[in-house]
Amino acid sequence: MCGIAGIMTSEGMGVPEKLLDMLDLIQHRGPDAAGIAFFDKSEKTNIRVSYTGAGKKEELLALLDGAADYQVEKLFTSGPVYGFVEASLTLKEGTLKELHERINRTEGLYVHSLGDSLNIYKDGGSVNRLQSIHDIKKSVTTHGIGHVRMATESAEDINAAHPFVSPFYPDLAIVHNGQFTNYFNVRRFLEAKGAIFKTQNDSEAASHLIAWAMNENGGDLEAALRYALEELDGVFCIMAATPTQMGIVKDRLGIKPLLLFEKDGITLLGSEQIEFTTIFPDVYAEELAPGEVRVWNL
Repeated sequence: MCGIAGIMTSEGMGVPEKLLDMLDLIQHRGPDAAGIAFFDKSEKTNIRVSYTGAGKKEELLALLDGAADYQVEKLFTSGPVYGFVEASLTLKEGTLKELHERINRTEGLYVHSLGDSLNIYKDGGSVNRLQSIHDIKKSVTTHGIGHVRMATESAEDINAAHPFVSPFYPDLAIVHNGQFTNYFNVRRFLEAKGAIFKTQNDSEAASHLIAWAMNENGGDLEAALRYALEELDGVFCIMAATPTQMGIVKDRLGIKPLLLFEKDGITLLGSEQIEFTTIFPDVYAEELAPGEVRVWNL
């Protein structure tokens, strides 16, 4: 059992803070990790990478040095094992995907987010712990997604926390509640397409699959989610976001909950109705249907 959250509003609001408030109300669904993704336009490319092992920070900085002009904004640790690097980059046009792939190929380095507008903050433990360790920037923006994780199929690991991204389509972030029963078949398919898996979390497979589909179809999120519905077996709800869209796909059995509430130009998505009360105290949410795919555009 995990919990997911999503916000979209064309008017803009404090999305990071509201996502954290929503996740805090469903912390009981996932005590092992927490994370959020949101989009706000930056003049430079932002990157957040975790590393494990001696010399890995230096390897990352060498990769950045060979690819871009960069400025390290923050270096910090989370517990005795994990370090983080946050930096702003000036990249040559068309080189972002290549940089993401190069970092992915390096053992001990894990891209959490890399893009002109995408920001991902995730860590092990509670929402409160995430906020205490990471300097999550306050931002008035239009949309974002979040997740609290109960580790079932893989280790309690910072890098197995959601949201997930993929170099196939770096501007995409996904969160997921559920399990895929054909994970290994999907993983083998994606590895044949060039995917490099950094964790044993089945949600990483979903991020690569949807991103690969978007790379192939010219960036059509709805078509990619419909493709995922056909290719993934199991019980699941997936929420996905790009700089201009937010979408969901729910498996045809419909066992995992996914609720929708829309009011005053604000769209809220989540695992439990109580999440929405941090924004609207009086809520009566709609349960999305089994097999439903839906996309919202800014």
